[in-house]
Order: sequence, then C-alpha cells, then structure tokens
Amino acid sequence: MKTLIVMSLLTISMVILSILLDLALGYRLNGILVKQLKGFRVTELTEIVILLLFAIYFVIKAIVGFVKKKQQKQNAQ
Repeated sequence: MKTLIVMSLLTISMVILSILLDLALGYRLNGILVKQLKGFRVTELTEIVILLLFAIYFVIKAIVGFVKKKQQKQNAQ
C-alpha cells in the first residue's frame, strides 16, 4: 500500500512540475493539458492486453497476500 501511495505522489508531483514548466515557457493551459494526456492514450490492442495483464497480476498478487495474511492470523490463534 505504501508503494502505491509513493508512486502516486511521485506521478502527481512530476505532472505538476511539467505543467508549471510549460506555463513558465508561455504555453496555454489548454494546450498543456492536451499534451500531458496524449502520452497516456492507449491506441493498440497489444498495449491494452499488456495493461490488462499487468492489472490482473497486481490484483491476484494482492488477493494472495491477503489470503496468506488471514491464514497466518488464524494459525496464530
């Protein structure tokens, strides 16, 4: 959980830094936001499949970790 929070904070801070630098260079805010979001556009089927597999991997890993933790608590009692 800590890893996700740290990754989110780093991502948000880097996006804000990039937007502030573009504003300092004189770009319009509308153009900056379009440019920021253009990199996250998924256009190919291969990218969608890899993104889904990545998400499924993390969901399964979280479920397995939760089940193991619950079993350890039951064994300790």
